[in-house]
Amino acid sequence: MGLSLFIPSYAAFPCTLFGAIGDSVQGGGVLIGKTRDRSNKLEQVFIEVCPAKGFRYRGIATKGTKRVTSGINDKGLVVVSAAASGMEKEGKVTTVGKILSKASSVDEVMAMVQKGEIQGPIYYLVGDIHKIALLEVNHRHQYDSLVKEDGILCHTNHFILKDVRNFNRKIGASSQARLNRIERLLEDGPLSREKFMTMTRDHSNGPGDNSICRHSEAETRLSEQTVSAAVYYLPKEAAPETWVSLGQPCQSTFSSHPSAASP
Repeated sequence: MGLSLFIPSYAAFPCTLFGAIGDSVQGGGVLIGKTRDRSNKLEQVFIEVCPAKGFRYRGIATKGTKRVTSGINDKGLVVVSAAASGMEKEGKVTTVGKILSKASSVDEVMAMVQKGEIQGPIYYLVGDIHKIALLEVNHRHQYDSLVKEDGILCHTNHFILKDVRNFNRKIGASSQARLNRIERLLEDGPLSREKFMTMTRDHSNGPGDNSICRHSEAETRLSEQTVSAAVYYLPKEAAPETWVSLGQPCQSTFSSHPSAASP
């Protein structure tokens, strides 16, 4: 495998993904969180999508679009994504919505990957009531994954798994700092939805580019900050919960939204 080209003009759009399952979660079940970083001019909304074919899902998207970057479908599958920093794209990257509309479980997501149905470069953290998985895709048949039925997983914006980490052309300071920080925060178990919400507001190494809750340093069109956060909770014996902060999580409150998933 050769190295992918580094393309400086390709926007990274930093995000932080984190999840926990089993004994790591207070009371059991599954927790998945995400912060989304974009231009502070892009308003974030919580939407429901009912595709002509496939499963209904809900999640966070930029206002005026239906492209969610984190969401849950009516089968109880959660998918959150992060962009691959400075990597050459092979074409149209597979969207979170495509996965949510087609897959009903972590196993079905993994089957999509094995069939070459996922285009990258892209990172996903996916979960159902039984498993969570980290998935790194460079190109259709260049990928690696890590599945857990107990424990924690997290990701930022560079490859970390063995079979694909050599594709990193450059590891950004922000990506590494945020990964180190979220790893430390996840050690403070047992974890709860409240702790996950607190993690999205974390200002260690900042506030600025290197903190989980990122703040733009200049009010310009290209400046980026954390514009939304989501926490998905799949209890062992109750309906899924979706908690969303639209706006900077350190300045906003999380509100509960009905999940697409049925009890």
